[in-house]
Amino acid sequence: MKMIVKPNTPEQAKEAYYINDVYVYSDYSLNTARSDTSRDKGQLYGGYHVIDPRGKFKPKLFTNVMTFQPNELYNRTDHNKTLQRLMNLNVFKFVKNRFERADVDSPKLNAYYYLTPMPEKALRAEIGANTRSNNLNGSEISIGFTHRNTFRAGEQMDFRIYGGTEAQFSGSFSGISTFRVGGEINFSIPRFVTPFFHIKSKSAYVPRTNLKLGYEALNRKTLYTLNSFHGGIGYLWRESPIKSHELYPISITYAQPLNINPAFKAEVDTSFALQHIIDTQFVLGSTYQLNINQLAAGYQKTNSFYLNFLGDISGNIAGLLVKGSGPDGKRLFGLPFSQYLKFEIDGRYYRKLGLNNTWANRIILGYGLPYGNSRELPYIKQFFAGGNNSIRAFRSRTLGPGSYLARPNSQGYIPDQTGDIKIELNTEFRPRISGPLYGAVFVDAGNIWLANANPYKPGGEFGKDFLKQFAVGAGVGIRIDIQLFVIRLDAAFPIRDPARPAGQRMVKGVSLNEAVYNLAIGYPF
Repeated sequence: MKMIVKPNTPEQAKEAYYINDVYVYSDYSLNTARSDTSRDKGQLYGGYHVIDPRGKFKPKLFTNVMTFQPNELYNRTDHNKTLQRLMNLNVFKFVKNRFERADVDSPKLNAYYYLTPMPEKALRAEIGANTRSNNLNGSEISIGFTHRNTFRAGEQMDFRIYGGTEAQFSGSFSGISTFRVGGEINFSIPRFVTPFFHIKSKSAYVPRTNLKLGYEALNRKTLYTLNSFHGGIGYLWRESPIKSHELYPISITYAQPLNINPAFKAEVDTSFALQHIIDTQFVLGSTYQLNINQLAAGYQKTNSFYLNFLGDISGNIAGLLVKGSGPDGKRLFGLPFSQYLKFEIDGRYYRKLGLNNTWANRIILGYGLPYGNSRELPYIKQFFAGGNNSIRAFRSRTLGPGSYLARPNSQGYIPDQTGDIKIELNTEFRPRISGPLYGAVFVDAGNIWLANANPYKPGGEFGKDFLKQFAVGAGVGIRIDIQLFVIRLDAAFPIRDPARPAGQRMVKGVSLNEAVYNLAIGYPF
């Protein structure tokens, strides 16, 4: 490639300019622009002239965010990155800048940044509908409070309390109302906070250090109440609009059952499958998540891909710190803790057919290895199959593990079936019918398995014949997509049932009596 400069290009445009001084007006007001551009009250910090008479921001915020340094060669990439990083702080309502030639002998530029802050405090109330993976559908009311620039360095604190009710139309807890109430607090710092070294990112997106803490009380009427606490310290950073990372070196979850109904407790004592639902669970570990989503760019190309990788490790450090073990395994603070390795990959491929039709495909591969204190993954970390976002021809969490057949208990419902290993394949064609009305034709296949044999669940262990234990379902559905949300109704029919005896697993014929209906909000994938 050969580039030729136009003969009439001005001489100044041919020069390479360097940055002379950088002026940051961090409390700029559009209404008082003339007085705000005064340099008299500025201070020099880290090479930047920060003009903030009211001391609203600490100058060190800009040394972490700005990509232009005095005496550096000007380039358009750093120019755009700086503007994007300032906007991504979520503390400025307007960001604009300008350059002017410095009054020096060499070709240099003075850079001016005018930043209009957003209101520091915001209160919001929300009401919405939700669909969970276990076929629970319901509504929720929440109140949230946001404090931006909490300690004058761009930090953000979010506090939220919520309450809601849910019902399951099909599955283990069909007809049993569920009530949730809880709260969570998240404190975000716009940089990497590390104990022994300093990391400065030059990405167009500002990295964040997150501290989170939450509590939830879940009441399943007539059955039990579950108190759960979760917390963590981690890092979130984004390489590009479609690629992001999330690392939590410290992640804690603690769940404790209360007010167990005596009749349900008697059922638990005779059912191994139910025991894990009301187990006290203590998970202390680390998680890492990588997400690549080409649809996040705001438009769908002819071929689009999505990939989510999750790594979850628990009990490794705690296991090294705790010496010896009792009959119930190792304990920390008097509590048995879970030990396991877990990995999950969720890959999707979207093919656009014409202007309004889409062919969507998904594969999920999940593997969990319990060790030490654990024979299985903790209940809250296990995989499941079946339900409105999984293999839709089987009711939520009733499929598997393996060829194991879960039977209804004395109260008439099938306990949740979970596993340590998961393979799932889905394909769905989504044609547009008219306006916001879309159709769907789909096929789902897969199952879950246990990593170790369980005498209470014969046929549930993963082995060489795992392909013979695949469940297969197919069906049709309709969707109402009005951009803000999607409501869908699917009717699915089992084609292959692994719980049937070998040689009889194919389901002959299609009967409306065997159809499984799934009402949900949002697309399944």
